[in-house]
Order: sequence, then structure tokens, then C-alpha cells
Amino acid sequence: MVTKTIGDSVVRKSVRPMYGAMKKGEQLIAFENLELITEETLETWDKFLREVKSETKFPIVVSIMGGPDHGEWIRLARWAEDRGADMLELNFGCPHGEPEKKTGAFIGQHPDLVFSYTKEVTSTVGIPVLVKLTPNVTDITETASEARRGGAMGVTAINTVTGVIGVDIEKEQPLPEINGMSGYGGISGPAVKPIGLGAVSRINQSVKTWISGVGGITDWKDAVEYVMMGASTVQLVTYTMLRGFNFLGWWKKDLMSFMSRKGYSTIEEMVGRASRKMTNYETLESITRRRTDVDFEISQVKGEIYG
Repeated sequence: MVTKTIGDSVVRKSVRPMYGAMKKGEQLIAFENLELITEETLETWDKFLREVKSETKFPIVVSIMGGPDHGEWIRLARWAEDRGADMLELNFGCPHGEPEKKTGAFIGQHPDLVFSYTKEVTSTVGIPVLVKLTPNVTDITETASEARRGGAMGVTAINTVTGVIGVDIEKEQPLPEINGMSGYGGISGPAVKPIGLGAVSRINQSVKTWISGVGGITDWKDAVEYVMMGASTVQLVTYTMLRGFNFLGWWKKDLMSFMSRKGYSTIEEMVGRASRKMTNYETLESITRRRTDVDFEISQVKGEIYG
């Protein structure tokens, strides 16, 4: 279990409505949230974590986010460790709504800051640390590399993609509408899966680190895609919000059936198997066998086989 991101000085009440959806018929294409992090105080989370820890046996990953002050990240990390966290996740991808505050998302866009904040935390606690990366950067492998250099055991990729879910053209109103206004939010759901797969694969090929894949996972096959691109675990957020937790048993059954059919004994055997087949354009160009050409003499498109 991974908690909602917990903070202290950065905790704010969320706007309402905070969500928007893009659909094709009844099918969800993309989901937007305008929330920041948790609305609950440390005192409330103290009760939640102690209760969950006493009632469950699986690992608990506590996601945290502090302000610009390194000291707040250190205090939160120690606070989480004291309450039984098995692992920490440093959220360097939110809040998408307030980049001017120079906290999580701002840190995640600057590799040098990713390194320094990660190093401060990993030097303080005795439990493993993950760094949650924002996709809103030019090269996500740079931030992943700096997280690893700072002592993180691995990275979580990806956080939501900044965007606007849609516009009501009759009202000239961006969505979701909040008393006639709106804001830039985090896009999740099926539409961001290609972005997540690409990010996970790039990190897998460039950085020797453990990866937890996130983004647009709506069935067990999506989860396997992330694993084959390099993720060792996956996280489900949007789908869980929409469907609850009952699907986990069904997914596990179907996943185990697939693994048996393909001869996999463990998840680890699948990690990165598809990512190995990703290459550069020059290589793709050299191995292409079929191209189209235009015969201007007869104005007809014909296929030519090369090689």
C-alpha cells in the first residue's frame, strides 16, 4: 500500500469540484485532478498509519512532500519511519497546481535539486527510499539518475501529466468549472499510459535502479506491459478510485494464468523483456524492409520491397 502524499506546512484544502473526465461514450479516456496532496493533518495520519500497520502484514510505503526547506522533508521522513513505514516515497511530482511554491513538482524538474533533497532524506532514515518523478521534463532519465545518485533505491514513474481536460465551447469554459474558473491539473487514466511506458523504458535502459510503474493501468495486461518495459511493481490510483479494491483478486488470477501459460515463475523474469527491443531511429531505419514510394509518371502509390 502506498499512502496519499502526506505533508505538513504544504497541506491545503482542495478546491471543489476537483475532478474532470474525458470519455468516449461510457469509456474513460483521461481523468484530471486539481487536488494538491492530502487534506489531512499529521495527527490524523498518525492514527491512520498506526491502525493500518496493526491490521495488515503487507509493506506500507509512505509518500511525503515538504516545502522548500530541506529540514521539513527530513522531519517528515523521520516521522513516517517512526510510525512503521517500510519504505518512503518522495513526491517530486506534485502539486501540479502550485509550481510557484517551489516544492515537489518544482524540485522534480531540476536534477540538482532531486539529488540534494534525496541525499538529505536517505542520509537520515534507515528504510529504503523511492523518488516519484514528474513526466513534465525534457529528459526523465536525468532526474532518475540524480535520484539514484542521491541514494534512492528506486523511482516511481510517472506522476500525472499537466493539462486541461476539456472546454465547454458553449460557455467558453475550461473544465472542470469552479465558479466560472478552472486551473491546470494532473492528467491520469488510460490516455497517459503511452507516456508512462516510454518513461519507464527510458529509465530502465539508462539507469540501474528499481522502478515502480504508474499511469493508466486499467487491467492486468496494462500492469504486465509496465513490467515488460522495466517496472518491478506497479501502482494503481485512478482505477482504484473508480472501481474499489475487489478487482485485485481477479487480476491476480488472470495474471497467474498468463504466467503459467508463458512459463514465467516470477514477476522478475518478465521485467524489462520488451524494453530490450527499444532502439534508436537509425537502427529502425536500417532494418526497415517495406517503404512506400510515389510514381509521379502515373500518379500512383506503390509499395516497394527493399532488401
